[in-house]
Amino acid sequence: MPRLDLENAVQAESLDTFSIEPVGSFPGRLSNFIPDDRGVVMYESDANQIRLFSFDGAELLSFSDTIIQFAPNGQVMALMSPRGYGAVSNPYTTRLMTLEGTEIASFPGLEPSFVPDTELLTILDQDEERSRLVNFAGEEVAVLEGSYFDAALGPQDIVTFSRTANRYYLYDLNGVEIASFPGGIGRWRAMPDNQSVLVSEAGQTRWFDRNGVELATYPGRITGTLSDGQAIFLHSQAENISRLVNLDGEEIASYAGQFVTLTPDHQGIVTRPSEIGETRIYTLDGTEVAVMPDAFREFSPDGEGMFVSAYNPQNPDDQKTGIYTLEGDEIATFTGTFIAFWPELEIILTSTSQRLENGEWFIQTHLYSLDGEALATIEGGFAGLLPHSDLLAVFSNVSPLTTELYRIRMGE
Repeated sequence: MPRLDLENAVQAESLDTFSIEPVGSFPGRLSNFIPDDRGVVMYESDANQIRLFSFDGAELLSFSDTIIQFAPNGQVMALMSPRGYGAVSNPYTTRLMTLEGTEIASFPGLEPSFVPDTELLTILDQDEERSRLVNFAGEEVAVLEGSYFDAALGPQDIVTFSRTANRYYLYDLNGVEIASFPGGIGRWRAMPDNQSVLVSEAGQTRWFDRNGVELATYPGRITGTLSDGQAIFLHSQAENISRLVNLDGEEIASYAGQFVTLTPDHQGIVTRPSEIGETRIYTLDGTEVAVMPDAFREFSPDGEGMFVSAYNPQNPDDQKTGIYTLEGDEIATFTGTFIAFWPELEIILTSTSQRLENGEWFIQTHLYSLDGEALATIEGGFAGLLPHSDLLAVFSNVSPLTTELYRIRMGE
């Protein structure tokens, strides 16, 4: 296997508390990690090929013109690919396989979606806008209206959405329809008790119980709820104002911008007032606490602060990430826009990008400690983290594209 030229690709700033070791180099761009720490899934765009490798570089499987998804529990994988040239309707087929490559079953359709905490998946028939509900044995359980939406009311439910009907459908795990609800795409919000739902359409939000009985109608688009489900956040696009109202529709408070999330203690809210990236924090009663100049990305791991980022594609110097307290005080600033927080190692990852004169992008991945100490800069773009591990993947800036895998350790 080719070995990475670590000296030229990585600038390590703090080797006393940090170590970085190249694990391997793989052709193409990382598409996914194989479950159970078995290896990597690589996509080579020039050959339109997916290849599976173990971490030691051994090729396990390869497929042409295919997209792979893994079941959450890692038992099986679904492969979607065109059925063949000349197919007029349903030109896609989805195959269900074991991780060793043994085919279980094959179905016409695309967009395989695994239903969490079950041994079920849906496969979309795009022409009919219906989905097959299939189990891991390859047996068809039911046919559902619409495509899988991934926002159920509870662990025993499945939600689909039909663009043609502009409607959501709630099914049980046997594919029996419980109810349907009118609403626009992406405008579904389950109440915290999972016994009712809010759906928005045409500038209003309607509240239904899980059997489809309408309970109330409110002006504005649903953007969130209080954790106890006793009040909801509604956004007026014309005024760019969010309102907190109780279930009777009475206004409790209002805030500039669109509601983004509650603070970790559920005593404050975060809003996005404009497209330029400003972030504001309010108390629930509408008192403004802080204004930050950049876009909210994520709360800090202790819940006492937040990451905000600015990105200017014309100038890498304007690509930065800051940590602020919930009162608006800046704690630390990092080069690059926020990519991810790595909880296992307490590392912040950021990225800078710059278009070169030849039109290509030059990307760097930066690693920082929480207190702002620069640990390393790696040439290439962030490709992924192996969950619950110390492995980082970075794709190269040059052709032919490769993905480099690094092992990162702190305190060594």
